[in-house]
Amino acid sequence: MEVFLCPACRLLLWEPVTSSCGHSFCKRCLGRALPARCPLCQEKWAPPAGPCNVLLGTLLEKCLDRPSKLARLRIHLQELLRSGDYREALRTTQKGLELAPDDVSLRLCRSEVYVALQQYPDALEDLEVVCRSEPEECEGYFRKGKVLLEMGEKSEALLQFRHCLTLNPSFHAAQSEMEKILTQDDSPLSGTAVELLSAASLDLKSSTSGKEGVGAQLRSSSGGECVQDPERETDDGNGEAFSELSQQEPQIPQRPAWWSRRSKDSGTLAERRSLDTGDTAAAKPSHHRQPQLGDLLSVSDLECSLCIRMFFEPVTTPCGHTFCKECLERCLDHRPNCPLCKQSLREYLKSGKYSPTELLVEIMAATFPAQLADRKQVHQAEMAELSNLTKNIPIFVCTMAFPGISCPLHIFEPRYRLMMRRCQETGTKMFGMCMYESEKSFTDYGCMLEIQQMEFLADGRSLVDTVGRRRFRVLRRGHRDGYNTADIEYLEDEKVEGEELADLQQLHECTYQLAQRFCEHGDAALRQILMNRGPLPEKEEDIQAPKDGPAWCWWLISILPLDPPDQLRLFSSTSLQDRLTQLQHIVTGLLQRHDYGHRFSDLSPRGRI
Repeated sequence: MEVFLCPACRLLLWEPVTSSCGHSFCKRCLGRALPARCPLCQEKWAPPAGPCNVLLGTLLEKCLDRPSKLARLRIHLQELLRSGDYREALRTTQKGLELAPDDVSLRLCRSEVYVALQQYPDALEDLEVVCRSEPEECEGYFRKGKVLLEMGEKSEALLQFRHCLTLNPSFHAAQSEMEKILTQDDSPLSGTAVELLSAASLDLKSSTSGKEGVGAQLRSSSGGECVQDPERETDDGNGEAFSELSQQEPQIPQRPAWWSRRSKDSGTLAERRSLDTGDTAAAKPSHHRQPQLGDLLSVSDLECSLCIRMFFEPVTTPCGHTFCKECLERCLDHRPNCPLCKQSLREYLKSGKYSPTELLVEIMAATFPAQLADRKQVHQAEMAELSNLTKNIPIFVCTMAFPGISCPLHIFEPRYRLMMRRCQETGTKMFGMCMYESEKSFTDYGCMLEIQQMEFLADGRSLVDTVGRRRFRVLRRGHRDGYNTADIEYLEDEKVEGEELADLQQLHECTYQLAQRFCEHGDAALRQILMNRGPLPEKEEDIQAPKDGPAWCWWLISILPLDPPDQLRLFSSTSLQDRLTQLQHIVTGLLQRHDYGHRFSDLSPRGRI
């Protein structure tokens, strides 16, 4: 199945891991020397060192047939043996034997690993199974003899080598091993190696079962000692030594050279698909008579465990679990841990980068296109509903905000984190700001704020720069996912003409001059406020052009020492003349008081929550 090929080795994925950019590779492929950028998207990455992608592993187990799994396992096993990673090789062979308990090549390989780990009794147990499974093959007996030699059992090793020659008189490796043993000073037998080997040849002519001949001589020469029958299974031994063997002329690091003889001396065993030949083609997906992914998978295999719906923008955490991006973000709003395994995701949260897992997106698109289209349509409908700026707009309950005036916010509550993300995702970048009111949860009037910039902190909090846009009146209150919502209507100042407009312009000019005097004669506290809020804005040429009136009026209201109810009365008025008249009275009163500057002594820039 082409979709499951690793981009690095072009073989079926083995222990898949997903990088920070969203692409998936074999775990071992990412353990090698890699470039600083992803070879697929050229994005800077940090190859994952954590667990495998749990969902991709499950899909592989479900979709691949047993031959494909075994072929890929064999290739992985070769790599482990070449690198000398015997503990991992042992785990892999055990996994393979769970898939194919009768696979002789895997038994041979596991015995090889046991020898490398000096767990000889376990190696003998596997070789006994091999000999019983293929009694006419000499490789199992030869390897069994070599293990017995490592254990110091020369008599029993000779018996195994003799049986090899019985099966194959031209098996030179077995002849050589017998000669080495029989020519040693501490040989367990009398006679010469030539006589014994000649006897083995004569014995082969009389019987291929190996009942007499050299076998009888071995038994009689050992002083009546009972030598182990080659067909009898050894006792189970679970050695725990993990030190590595010293060796001569090794072909695989840290393992004896005599293990790599199958292709030369083992007869039909070499013709079997073996670990040494590396059937790479078998690990690649076949194009003939393969079931489709849709026949092997169901929609439930591609469901988020949090929302119990088909994945939408699936992201994989460093701990290997996969969720919808929005579902994961909402969980991290409350606690920086994986929702399933509870592993800390603080560093993942700090990066603020949640790239979709590309392979899962590809699988969903290829397998369930109709269901994926429905899922996208549901999401788009949700976004369209959230994009409506008159129905169910999100309400941030905090303080007074004014048109054209900046309002910095520190976002830390989970409900408001969600609100800010949704405002960004919909593209409106807008939400309402209202003051708290005990009986109604929030006041009847508020101001729409537009997000200018967001700075995410490592723990998930954020600093948000906003600016006021339009005033509104609340028509209906509601809730969504923990935060307040409202249906609203926007406010707009009444227009005047003729003499009323001339009077309004004169009032506007007079009030603006009072505001200038007020700012020029302030004390140190007022000057500090002006440093934070900036200077008094310039006058507009057309005072009725802005729907909310001149911007300098809202700037002045925001810095005046007014109680919130007084601010709200000015804010809710749709008559520019009334608003200017009230401002004129307030500023005139402050200028007439000699201590008006002291009214600011306890003021500081309004705090934001």
